[in-house]
Amino acid sequence: MTSNHPTATHLQGQIFLVTGANSGIGRETALGLARLGATVLIVCRDRSKGEVTVSEVKKASGNKSIALFTADLTQMGDMQTLHSDIKEKYGHINVLVNNAGAIFGERKTTEDGLELTFATNHLNYFIMSHLFLDLLKKGASESKHPSRIVNVASEAHRQVRSETFDWQFENTAFKPMNVYGLSKLANILFTRELAKRLNPSEVTTNCLHPGVVRTAFGTQNDWGILGVLFNAARPFFLTPEKGARTSLYLSANAEVSQAHGSYFKNCRETKPSSLAFNEKMAKNLWETSVRLTGLGG
Repeated sequence: MTSNHPTATHLQGQIFLVTGANSGIGRETALGLARLGATVLIVCRDRSKGEVTVSEVKKASGNKSIALFTADLTQMGDMQTLHSDIKEKYGHINVLVNNAGAIFGERKTTEDGLELTFATNHLNYFIMSHLFLDLLKKGASESKHPSRIVNVASEAHRQVRSETFDWQFENTAFKPMNVYGLSKLANILFTRELAKRLNPSEVTTNCLHPGVVRTAFGTQNDWGILGVLFNAARPFFLTPEKGARTSLYLSANAEVSQAHGSYFKNCRETKPSSLAFNEKMAKNLWETSVRLTGLGG
């Protein structure tokens, strides 16, 4: 569905907001959308890295409608400012790609005392989706087609084998892959729960597994032996370009315009784990997120 032609116009006039887009899957998603003629709003934390990415995407795609916004997506204030800036400059968006995510080798907290993986991988998606809902609805009204929220999850969610409500690992041993897996299960639970609350004629939402991708993900120095094993396997991982295919598919392909609340892998709808259908966990996650953010109540 993507095109290597720098003047492709399939998505011309549509505005896509991609978080975590300065490298890896996010960068390739932004590049793929740019090659299809979209206006792409790239969000990252580091301005200098973001400026390099914008320059590279413009050059590789031949598309000049690429803009950079900086925000720390663990800070609600930054996300509120981001929303205000985009609302003022663009007035609407058509697609939100919640892509930013991370894994940490030890338990860390944000300035607000939130466990960093939960804040980065779930609350980020929860807050961005609620803040930008008005701009997505405006985009749907102007385009006469439903806008989309695309959440990057992971097959790592299958590592969670039993019901739990300890989202921030306050009373559970901190094991990086277990923590990451729960945050990715949260992405699917959130997507399904959000879908119940959205009118799919206005905004649809779906989530996906991108594959195990060869990016800077998981290269932190605090990983110990797990980091050594992860890096040893890195040459066998997918390229970021291949890892972005399902994100692009859900963001831009007309085939999935009616899909809603679903989980995709390799550009196909796939059944997630049984816990992804756990209503108690979904309800608790939503209530916890509302309590922590003040949104979505």
